Amino acid sequence: MTVKLYENDSYIKEFDATVISCEKCEKGYLVVLDKTAFFPEGGGQQADKGTINDANVLDVQIKDEVVTHLTDKEFNAYDTVCCKIDWETRFARMQNHTGEHLISGIIHSLFGYDNLGFHMSEKTFTLDPSGILSDEDIKKVELIANKAIYENRNITVSFPTSDEIDSIDYRSKLDLKDGVRLVNIENYDTCACCAPHVSRTGEIGIVKIIDYIQYKGGMRLTAVCGINAFLDYSTLHDENKELMHLLSSSRDKVNEFVKRDHDVIGAQKAQINMLKSQLASSNLDVVTVGTTRLGFTKDASFDDMRALVNDELDNAEKIAFFSENEDGSYSYVVASKNQDIRDLVKALNEKFSGKGGGRPNYAQGKINAEKDSIIKFFEA
Repeated sequence: MTVKLYENDSYIKEFDATVISCEKCEKGYLVVLDKTAFFPEGGGQQADKGTINDANVLDVQIKDEVVTHLTDKEFNAYDTVCCKIDWETRFARMQNHTGEHLISGIIHSLFGYDNLGFHMSEKTFTLDPSGILSDEDIKKVELIANKAIYENRNITVSFPTSDEIDSIDYRSKLDLKDGVRLVNIENYDTCACCAPHVSRTGEIGIVKIIDYIQYKGGMRLTAVCGINAFLDYSTLHDENKELMHLLSSSRDKVNEFVKRDHDVIGAQKAQINMLKSQLASSNLDVVTVGTTRLGFTKDASFDDMRALVNDELDNAEKIAFFSENEDGSYSYVVASKNQDIRDLVKALNEKFSGKGGGRPNYAQGKINAEKDSIIKFFEA
């Protein structure tokens, strides 16, 4: 068994240990120490990074109470080594993980929902309450969580015995009795957890829920805490400042100005599309070949071509309209009210190295051809 220093003291940044074993593997060397403050992957949190002497710690895993460190250099058994945690990364994760406990505990106390899942990325984390929360519920939870941070509540770790655990009200995904490690946030939450946490809520810094969706009958919340929340705010501040300059807007009016310009641009796009459709129609050159009505125009969108085809469907058994593109290729729309055109479209694509398809009586695509060769194809 490895002595797990991180269980009792989350703030150990540097420690000495003795190498128990070192085995070569495909990705480096698997090193077991007599004790470690490196947290192994678990409980939704990634493994710590850092160094053992001058070797980089690439991953940390635990199995059967033995913690294994993946390094990029070899060690000898019984070596005494100096170990250093990547503290900046570890502390940011401690802020996020403690913030998750705080949010989950508040949701549980207010609504009775359990947290069914937790995952931490490098900057954000997600949690999955078992029930539905409204927009107002989310705001309420977030406000209470930040008030708890301002209160700077004490956070403690305990290891109750199997007899004591029955009298404690705590959150856990599993029915645990032995070897339970409880993390208590004073007045807010008690939860079984193996990971390192900050010692007071004030160290979380801030909690911000940045996204939420309905998920598997409940919710999935995405949140960020501490230094990562500050960096997220700084990024959004810089982007908002740039928008202020582009829109000549005040700090608190950016959304209003964006909506205004969005409406103007939308109206302009609608007018442009209408003019393009009219231009495509005025430039349309129609040729009848047998029972097929061919139409040729330029720079028309598929929406324009579909509209033109629909206008002509009563005038021929088959309609095939083509629009010449800037690169010399042709986009096409082929349709019929009562005939299956799939063989025709297949032959058209094969003849002119085209791509496209659709329903039995409607298809669209693109071919590489010239107008005369298209007409000759239909004549044949």
